[in-house]
Amino acid sequence: MKEFQDFCREIAEQAKELLGEGYETVLKSVQKNNNVTMEGLLIRYRDANVVPTIYLDPFYEQYLEGRTMEHVVEDVVEMYKNNRLPWKQEPSMRYADIKDRIQFKLMNLPLNRDMLSNMPHVEIGDLAVGFQWTVDTDDRRVGTVRITDDQAATWGVTTEELTELALRNSARDLPPVLRSIEDVLLDILNASETAGEDTASAAERKSSEEARERFREGLERDAKRRDFPMYVLSNSDANGGAAALLELPFLNEFRDSIGDDFWILPSSIHEVILVPVSKIPDRERLTDMVREINRTQVPKQEFLSDMVYRFSEFESLMPAEFRDKLMAAG
Repeated sequence: MKEFQDFCREIAEQAKELLGEGYETVLKSVQKNNNVTMEGLLIRYRDANVVPTIYLDPFYEQYLEGRTMEHVVEDVVEMYKNNRLPWKQEPSMRYADIKDRIQFKLMNLPLNRDMLSNMPHVEIGDLAVGFQWTVDTDDRRVGTVRITDDQAATWGVTTEELTELALRNSARDLPPVLRSIEDVLLDILNASETAGEDTASAAERKSSEEARERFREGLERDAKRRDFPMYVLSNSDANGGAAALLELPFLNEFRDSIGDDFWILPSSIHEVILVPVSKIPDRERLTDMVREINRTQVPKQEFLSDMVYRFSEFESLMPAEFRDKLMAAG
């Protein structure tokens, strides 16, 4: 078995050879969210400005499990072809063309201090609000690029201006979505059911149907046993959806609709869970639950926080000017 760095170098060499003339491959260690470092393979065609980064860590795990180098290289090249930008869709790097794609990025503050030291951001408790812009083709999003202090200075924009742009763009492209946790779980179940319909035998389908029915019954029993509702807050893309916590007018309307303040349980950078305070006033119990889930279920790169916030407290932790801008957006 090859060591990881030897594996990466060989993948880069073989991928370049397989792709042919005009392609260049470069290995680069990339600092991701929560101080996670991953080994990225950059594949550039000619003098393209924006290139996809393919992270080799999961491919190495496949190799250790027995997948051949030949097959791994083929998978890497296939991933590149599926995610590269067509030559004529190379995105402009001008601020005028990027500003309509600037969005919020909510992350853990202590784990990302190094990265945030060169990023415009706003601090809220143990969370930080940064900014990113999306790289899109005509029909899909292919990636995001975080905005650094250097880029903001080059564009001549302030954190306040980035906030206004992110608010406008989020309202248009990534509106908040709030659903009961039972509905979310049933959607996951139904998606799994649809995926297996074509290949399942009659016996397998019957067994699967019985399992799904038991799952639904379990949801109903769990809801009765909990005796308190749980809501999942995300955005319409279900990606980076914890930033929906910045939709203050929407969340104030939710608080009015339930007639109660609510707890914010950080589930991941993609979503948070909301629980009415009067239904379970024991913050310590909820904090223990969040910590347990974070340690056992959430990948390190997707971790958001161990802190359970009361919504009214969360609002009060925001810098006043930032909070006023968020409220004015409604």
